[in-house]
Amino acid sequence: MGLFDLFKRTGLPEPVQAADAQQEEQHVPVTAGTDHTGVDSGNQALFPPMPMDEIYKYLHTDFESRGYEDALMNPDISYRDMNKKLIISNLKVLFKELKQTYVDSLNRTDFHIRSRSQAGLIDIVEMLKNKRDMFESHLNEIKKMEDDLEKGEEYMIGMLLSYERGFLRGLAALSLETLNLKR
Repeated sequence: MGLFDLFKRTGLPEPVQAADAQQEEQHVPVTAGTDHTGVDSGNQALFPPMPMDEIYKYLHTDFESRGYEDALMNPDISYRDMNKKLIISNLKVLFKELKQTYVDSLNRTDFHIRSRSQAGLIDIVEMLKNKRDMFESHLNEIKKMEDDLEKGEEYMIGMLLSYERGFLRGLAALSLETLNLKR
């Protein structure tokens, strides 16, 4: 080993680095709207993104601007209604995807709990149990949100009201433009 080879070494043997990378991949979900590392803000080191965050991101989408633009493109009310159904449909698809993600995470976590219990790693097992509880809590919250969407709870249909408001603003803008052109 030469003098320059000493500086090329990273300090960790290759298998440990590969295992760490694989473990990080398992614990950081890649979700839409984040980069391949799952990082999208400064707090991600403390609070890595969870699949549940995708629902909140969707609910916070600017549907009012989308409705406004849609009205300018096609001011037909049936087009508006179709787009509102599409918004709900996309949310339901997101619910299904995320429920499956959490079920898969629960299954993986259960496997790790069993295998680490057999190895006598009590602290790791407790951490895994806490993670499992969090996954179950998120899964239950998604199921509750699905029910609330079906019941028409305000926090779940706010996106439709926002879209409707934007669409109406777009229709009004078209009418005002028409009136100004005729003067």
